[in-house]
Amino acid sequence: MNDPALRGIKPALESPGESYAGRTRYTQLEYEALLANASIGIAFTRERRVFLCNPRFAEMFGWSADELIGQPGEVMYPSRESYEALGQIAVPILSAGRQLDLEWELRRKDGSTFLCRMIAKALDAGNTQRGTVWIVEDVTERRRADERAQRAAAEQELILDNASVGIAFVRNRAIRRCNRFLEDMVGAGPGELVGASSAVLFATEEGWREAGLLAYSTTAPGETHDSEWKFKRRDGSVFHCRTRGRRIDAGGEEQEWIWSFEDVTAEREAEARVQQALDALERKVAERTAELEDAKARAQHLAGHDALTGLPNRRVLEDRLSQALALSYRNRQQTAVMFIDLDRFKTINDSLGHGVGDALLREVAQRLVKQLRVGDSICRIGGDEFVVVLPEVKRSSDVASVAQKVIEQLSNPVLIEERELVVTPSIGISVFPDDGRDAETLIRNADAAMYHAKEMGRANYQFFTEQMNLAASRRLALESDLRRALGRDQLRVHYQPIVAVESGQVVAHEALVRWQNPHRGLVGPAEFIQAAEETGLILKIGEWVLREACRWATFIGAERGLQVSVNLSPRQFNDPKLVQLVARVLRDSGLPARLLELEITESTAMQHSDVALSTLNSLKELGVSIAIDDFGTGYSSLAYLKRFPVDKVKIDRAFVADVPGDEDQSAIVAAIVALAHALEIKVIAEGVETAMQREFLRNCGCDFLQGYLTGRPLDADSAAKEYL
Repeated sequence: MNDPALRGIKPALESPGESYAGRTRYTQLEYEALLANASIGIAFTRERRVFLCNPRFAEMFGWSADELIGQPGEVMYPSRESYEALGQIAVPILSAGRQLDLEWELRRKDGSTFLCRMIAKALDAGNTQRGTVWIVEDVTERRRADERAQRAAAEQELILDNASVGIAFVRNRAIRRCNRFLEDMVGAGPGELVGASSAVLFATEEGWREAGLLAYSTTAPGETHDSEWKFKRRDGSVFHCRTRGRRIDAGGEEQEWIWSFEDVTAEREAEARVQQALDALERKVAERTAELEDAKARAQHLAGHDALTGLPNRRVLEDRLSQALALSYRNRQQTAVMFIDLDRFKTINDSLGHGVGDALLREVAQRLVKQLRVGDSICRIGGDEFVVVLPEVKRSSDVASVAQKVIEQLSNPVLIEERELVVTPSIGISVFPDDGRDAETLIRNADAAMYHAKEMGRANYQFFTEQMNLAASRRLALESDLRRALGRDQLRVHYQPIVAVESGQVVAHEALVRWQNPHRGLVGPAEFIQAAEETGLILKIGEWVLREACRWATFIGAERGLQVSVNLSPRQFNDPKLVQLVARVLRDSGLPARLLELEITESTAMQHSDVALSTLNSLKELGVSIAIDDFGTGYSSLAYLKRFPVDKVKIDRAFVADVPGDEDQSAIVAAIVALAHALEIKVIAEGVETAMQREFLRNCGCDFLQGYLTGRPLDADSAAKEYL
């Protein structure tokens, strides 16, 4: 027998009737002590019954040793089938005189099961009925530990493969493992670097040796070493690589390291260009001192002014405002702060390009400068935000007059690149000393008043009031309640039918999220989606809605062929993990991809069109449908629409509401339908509430209708009753 315990037990079991006198008795006592104190289970069976076992064996199966003696082997197996199956495996092996060694599921006396390693050998291969020695060991925890280790290894592999830097495990300066990012960085094929010396990464052997001297001779176990070297790719090109290594061995002769690698060539080239520029500047400064003074003056100006508009920046603003407040305090006068933000500037910037946006900002700055008095200060503090300081004002009405003139001047059309653009400002006003006694408070309160102006419809001014602080507190409370709603199952999905115009049959449902607030009742998305978008909670809400909608659509029966339509917010659509999320939800729910339609707004699709196109193509590869929501309300581009893999467009309810009575709106709707059909895109009309609207849309050739005329949104159970 291969196992030492079996070698010792066999002679004792073959001669149980021998005398206890002399050496034989001592040997018998030794075997009994061995059996009694062994940490593994040992048993001897004859004719497939337990003839002898040690305490550990009986304990393992929940029996006492006396109880187990004479029991058939079948009592230790989960079923008769399991018992017979083991016999079919064991008998040929034991009959051949070989040792059986396998893992098998066994049963305790209380009926519970465990995974057991069994080693067995017949005392007489020619007659297995004479007896078999069994050694058993509970390996359940060991297997669980192995599984946990395998899961941990898989997780580490996933992290390694998805890291955005090169990573390698190096032992004695030989690469034992690395991720694909490092292989791509140096132009190596999959697995090509494994086993190679780390010298293959370096541009020169001298550099490799120097790196070894610096890192391997000076870094203690557990410490890190940062450096930068020239690496080479397989095509011979050289690049700058930042290296960071952590020594992970315990200090033996073999050094083990985890290294990360980052290509910093672009940074170094940029630094080199900057350095070249500085060198050139220094040479010129050395030649002409006057130029040095001019350069210093320009640098001081840039430090305090916005590079795009030439206006003072926030640093200068706070300094000037502090001076104005000190003067107003001494003279017992007021100082006003106006916070100006351009309405919908981001839409212009994203749709027409940053060049047009920059030109518009410069024009706005010039108009503001012309409008203000001598002694007033105007600053650009970022983006499309400007702050104006009006020192020593006598009455609030004077500030209101200035604000109204600013609105009128900025609202006049601007001609940029043969485009006539109109942009309006929203203005918030705070006044010293009533609304604050320091610069920071006044700017913050003017900012709050500006947001109130936007809430009041934009293109207006608002003075700061304490009510705005209350509104801000309400917004914070809403955000807090919304976070709790996610964890307390307070969100609901309602489903509104979409019907075919010609047949009147329901072909799809749009999933619409609601919030069942315990204090406010059922809350519509208009009251919380914007807050969710701003705080990032929309990602969790969006995933929950997507899962619920797909689960519901599967529940009502995928064989019906009814699509479910789910809206994607801008932040969801721009999430790099969107495609993987959709694929995972479809797989988990079992919903066929063709029955899921994802809706994005027109403005979302137009932003960063190349990125949007890539995302849409990836979603289409999954097999889902794509719809453009609120079509006609944004800055549409026919060229983009032709490129995008769009299945449907949804005409916004703002256009449908006035048809067929309004000739202009009717013409727009008819044009949208004709345009979409020319591009082989189906059309859904939203907000259909009257039979006249339905008839007009049918005559236009519209494909689908959605609105109160054809069905209101219903909760999941009520909507499902139609199909169960």
